[in-house]
Amino acid sequence: MKKRIPLIVFIIGIVTLLAGVGFLLFKLLKQPDTRDAEYLVEVGEWVENDADSVIWKFTEIGKGSLTTNNHFNDYDFIWAIEGETLKIETKWLYDLNDEYTYSLDRGAKTLTLTKGDESIIFSAKAEEPVEEPVEEPVEETE
Repeated sequence: MKKRIPLIVFIIGIVTLLAGVGFLLFKLLKQPDTRDAEYLVEVGEWVENDADSVIWKFTEIGKGSLTTNNHFNDYDFIWAIEGETLKIETKWLYDLNDEYTYSLDRGAKTLTLTKGDESIIFSAKAEEPVEEPVEEPVEETE
């Protein structure tokens, strides 16, 4: 029995080592996930579901603009993500400092902001379809 204990410990050690190496290789070779901040910028414009004229545009990490009247007036804002919180400082008629608990659903392309009991849902703005020019037939004259 005393001779089996070192063998069992050795086998457990080898299995643990192989599992660790496999996990390390998996982490190193896996494509990096897009961080939430990068995803907000990648999508660009987010439209409030209940008000189509309210559009938030994340232009780069930490900067953006918003409109409440479909780009008649745009207001710059700065933003940051800290944990589950999205902090936004807007230069409006007066400065607004808002903090929201946020969640992103990348599959549905929705951004949900919660402040207290109120939630606002934004959807990624659909890209405008590119219309290809229609060529009209040329009539031949004699």
